[in-house]
Amino acid sequence: MRRGNFRLSVKVTAGVLILVAIAGLFEALARGVYAYQEELRSNLVVSGFLQRSLILDPYEMPSPDGLYHWVLRPSYQADRRELIAQKQRAGRVLGTSALQSIDSKRERKTGLRINMDGFKGPDLDKSHARPRLLALGDSTTFGISDTSYPRHLESILNQRGVPIEVVNGGVEGYFPCNLIYEIERYKALKPEMVIIYIGWNSLFSNVPWEADWENILRGVWLYKRAKRTMMALFDDPHAYALRLYNRDLKPDSGSPEVRTLETFTPPFMGRIERLIDEFESIVTRVVLVTLPGLFTMSVNPSPRALKIGHLPYFTTNPFVLAKMTERFNTVLRALAERRGIGLVDLEKWSVQTLQPRDAFFSDSVHLTPKGLNMIGAFIADQLEGQILKSR
Repeated sequence: MRRGNFRLSVKVTAGVLILVAIAGLFEALARGVYAYQEELRSNLVVSGFLQRSLILDPYEMPSPDGLYHWVLRPSYQADRRELIAQKQRAGRVLGTSALQSIDSKRERKTGLRINMDGFKGPDLDKSHARPRLLALGDSTTFGISDTSYPRHLESILNQRGVPIEVVNGGVEGYFPCNLIYEIERYKALKPEMVIIYIGWNSLFSNVPWEADWENILRGVWLYKRAKRTMMALFDDPHAYALRLYNRDLKPDSGSPEVRTLETFTPPFMGRIERLIDEFESIVTRVVLVTLPGLFTMSVNPSPRALKIGHLPYFTTNPFVLAKMTERFNTVLRALAERRGIGLVDLEKWSVQTLQPRDAFFSDSVHLTPKGLNMIGAFIADQLEGQILKSR
């Protein structure tokens, strides 16, 4: 081999080895970030940077604790028209659509109020004269404008002569980890009962199939997470939201992705167990709630469902979301049975009651005001006896 060719070969080999080493270091870094992501979010320096990527509504604010986390803005009030304008400016396509679906005749009567303690709804009864039920969750608990299942649940029970105070602890966009960040505030309320109705945001945020590159190479996972963070910081949030929302949905119940999900176990179940442990430590009764969604494995989606539905970024197949939801609900039922705690099976009830299904949903996961009130009534039926026994 000539000396020139030999030198070139050494340089190429050295270059390849350096690239492999860099890739290996990046993969090791990514695996560390994945394994300790909760701890990193608790770091004030990291959280301070990540907070810049939060796209919040005016009734929300970054956590005063400095975490990559947000809470409701105490003492905030706005009417429906103001809320619609705010959602449109923030690029919240689904939120805008849901608010616009409310009967315009109720426009002057509907609005949003955050109480002085940072919970949606009226001020808390400081005397705690009635049993207190804390409803925790995401936007499906938060509700639409002044409508939410916790408010209707409280109204029905009080009308039936069951005095109770229901605190709406729902916050749009919350994951189970967000509830853990607020656990001491929740425990300070000393609720006699807690409803945990959460999971949609976690299902939407993580690629579920084991063979996906994000799971095989955590470097791919970190790159995509960083890319989405940068888009939130510098890209037009309106355009990104619209691109996801306007995709054509292609139902295929027999696709390889759906078959892969037959053994899917949601990775965030440990956080739900931690919430159970925390509340049981103060002798609070815990009730879990299954997720009712627009798409189910038993029914082919209607043309209207395909029009109003939205899906996680990693699929355009409604049956992927349906199977993920089915698996989550199966695991949640097993968890409730194993821990000996209450369960309200909204998913099972919804299959029997919400017909046609697309008439009660404004998108894939959010129910219409009528649907929210029906949920409140059903939960009241399920919990009335338990509440009476605990008095």
